Amino acid sequence: MRRYASLISKKDKTMKNMMIQGYAVALVAACGAAALAEVPAYSVDVVATYTQSTNIRGASDAGLIVGDQVVNGFSRGFVASQGNGISLLPLPQGATSSVAMDVNNNGTIVGAVGGGSVFDGGEPAIWVPDGAGGYTVHIPQQFVTQPSPLGDLAITGGMATAINDAGVVVGWSRYQGFQGGPSTLFSIDEAPINLGLLGFEGTVQDINNNNVAVGGNYIFDINTSTAIHIGIPDDVGTVGFTHVLGYAINDSEQVVAAAHRATSTNEQWQTYLYDRDWSPLNPSQIPTRFVGFYDNNNLGDVSASGGIYFAAEDELVLGYSSLIASEDQHWAVAIGHIGTDRRVYTSAYDAGSDINAIVVLVPDTGVCSADLTGDGTLDFFDVSAFLNAYNAGCP
Repeated sequence: MRRYASLISKKDKTMKNMMIQGYAVALVAACGAAALAEVPAYSVDVVATYTQSTNIRGASDAGLIVGDQVVNGFSRGFVASQGNGISLLPLPQGATSSVAMDVNNNGTIVGAVGGGSVFDGGEPAIWVPDGAGGYTVHIPQQFVTQPSPLGDLAITGGMATAINDAGVVVGWSRYQGFQGGPSTLFSIDEAPINLGLLGFEGTVQDINNNNVAVGGNYIFDINTSTAIHIGIPDDVGTVGFTHVLGYAINDSEQVVAAAHRATSTNEQWQTYLYDRDWSPLNPSQIPTRFVGFYDNNNLGDVSASGGIYFAAEDELVLGYSSLIASEDQHWAVAIGHIGTDRRVYTSAYDAGSDINAIVVLVPDTGVCSADLTGDGTLDFFDVSAFLNAYNAGCP
């Protein structure tokens, strides 16, 4: 019996290896020597239409989109994907409102829940897939008090703003009587960590898969508890900059940020890229009062208010309209979250039919869709990424 069991075990392992090898061969056959050659054209795939106020806050390379909608007068966090439409996330007992800010490739979602405005009075929340197509909501552990410039203050909630594929969750905690507080490392099972006390003086906005976070003028390596002040861009003519707000960071630690111009009139911001040095996303961009949308992927592509930058082609496109296929030109498409496969997750409006929708912009060229890690090669790590996504039930 033992020998028979051993033979079965070896057979299972052989079959598994054959499956993995077969999938790897299929990956190569699917993409061959595919390389980035030109800026892609996009077709528009509708995920779901909507009639109420809807905000898209985040998306994952696995195709999950999160945000919030106004439902019966309350903000409600949602998750959406192709084939599944929009699903509202569950609320904990006593809560009436929520917002979903980010989602990782394993389907875990972070944001906030509360009884009113979740931005001004909510508390951090983490939604974990329940294995049956739904989600279970968890409230991470929180501080009681924390040091502040005014002395120790009570902590009254906050928000989880970003999560990476390892499940590391970052956000901020709220000082009592204020709308903000220190950047925080949150956990369901472990005590929170005040990253501000470790030198991360910015309000965290994003975290990459190497556990490096960004916010304000800082990037922060959670692995080594190292904060780095990234400075400000050089003056433009006679006008300089006072500070920057870092919004997105990829796995190569390239940062997309809004730089605040030193001016005595209205606040003005300009979009910059930081890659150990500063460069404007669009040198001819007219600074505006609006601090716009910012996202980047592991290829170095950027989607921001200053334009869409395709790194491999070194080409800037001002808006998606010129990239949309002729048969989909009836859609007016907003700036959106750009995945490493160059899919874009965003909203769009069809004036002819007066329809609003969450959409996925699907590129016809560019990154090989089987390169799930986005590193430009097809190998076992892509197979592993596929299996992880499959086991997590990602669509």
